[in-house]
Amino acid sequence: MEHEHPESKITTARAIISIAVCKFLRRILRIMGHGGTNLPGKAALRICPNILTLTAAGIRTIIVSGTNGKTTTCRLIEQGLQASGISLFSNRSGANLLAGIITEYASNAKWNGVPKKTTAVIECDEAALKLVLDYISPEVIVLTNVFRDQLDRYGEVAHTLDELKTAVRKAQDAMLCLNADDSLVASVADVSPNSCVFFGINSGNQTLHCTELSDAMYCIRCKHRYSYRYVTYAHLGGFFCPNCGYERPQANVAVNAVIEENRENSIVELSIHGRTIRRTIPLPALYNVYNYLAALTAVTAFGLSDLPNFSGGEKVIGFGRMEHFDIGAGVTMILVKNPTGFTQVIEYLSGVTSEYDLLCCLNDKPQDGTDISWIWDVPLEALSDNGNHIHDVYVSGTRKEDMYLRLKHAGFPTARLCTVDKPLGFIRQLAQHTRPVVIVPTYTAMMELRRSLARKTGSKAFWE
Repeated sequence: MEHEHPESKITTARAIISIAVCKFLRRILRIMGHGGTNLPGKAALRICPNILTLTAAGIRTIIVSGTNGKTTTCRLIEQGLQASGISLFSNRSGANLLAGIITEYASNAKWNGVPKKTTAVIECDEAALKLVLDYISPEVIVLTNVFRDQLDRYGEVAHTLDELKTAVRKAQDAMLCLNADDSLVASVADVSPNSCVFFGINSGNQTLHCTELSDAMYCIRCKHRYSYRYVTYAHLGGFFCPNCGYERPQANVAVNAVIEENRENSIVELSIHGRTIRRTIPLPALYNVYNYLAALTAVTAFGLSDLPNFSGGEKVIGFGRMEHFDIGAGVTMILVKNPTGFTQVIEYLSGVTSEYDLLCCLNDKPQDGTDISWIWDVPLEALSDNGNHIHDVYVSGTRKEDMYLRLKHAGFPTARLCTVDKPLGFIRQLAQHTRPVVIVPTYTAMMELRRSLARKTGSKAFWE
């Protein structure tokens, strides 16, 4: 009879204890209403340093990373897999750093490490991806886009791109799903031996160049300025370099035409690996078309043929992302965190033709990014021009004075600008509010306000 090596016993014992502690802490924290997202994973990692490797073994995993759209893309992927009868788990709480991801895998394991569910859809922070891939071997990796975001944490887009390239080299067996319209993301294929599939939009507006605020004006290969056959938004579109020839790759999964667009959804003509179909995307705005394409590409790479057709008007959202709360005259919450994302929200709001109030909540906590100078790159003047539909504008958060100043410079009259010292008090008054309210918060503000709104309306907790 062979004797087990003492180290293996220690490792096994540590793994069992690690899983048990993670489950216990998560349960206690959720009972307390705190979600139990990061602390259990930190504790599990401290007890057993390879706990993620052990609990991720044998699990088919899709990882979604990039600057914008991760949460919504994951929700769409989840819906597609579940509609096909696949049971899965995911980090729906948005805890997308290493500790939060460990929490999900360890919580999915039985006491002996055997997984309850063998498929995972994981949102992963772009800076954390290279760490996570030291432990997990995903089947599919989706990269949504790269935009300037939290400069104090990520630095410029070139740094974020380098982080992603370093990461994917660690998972050479994974299928990469890349945004063909993003010159930065598409360039990942240049340095990766992985099989790649591309998604994108085959047409856009007739803008032939990006603005000076673009995050990617110059060729990633030769530094010459890009030209564009069309632009969808920001630096996304039909880019090409007239100097070295680098250009947008052909998209395997693409929107050929937007047939109809409204405040609720978009109806599009899709090409899926040569097959043409019509689909209803159950979310408004162009950036959600990209999220849908990313999800569709992921599920086809995973082995499915399609996403479900949302013809019945179903909503697929992540918490705080176009999320509606039935209180007072109605509240809509739309998370913002960088210039590109906020600009797309403004474009959406500019199309609203009924009167509403606006609450802007700007925090500068570590999860938000401590550098808030990016608000000056957001074209808030467009909302001021649409001021007939915005009745009152409220500002709140740890940097409310900065947001007040920015809105004032954007052209909002001071008579319509109001500071809110206690945003939770504002939330408590919404039941008596006579106009719809749109809340545009940064991350930590969103979490605080959403918790209060969920309690008042009976909505699901953010981790559900």
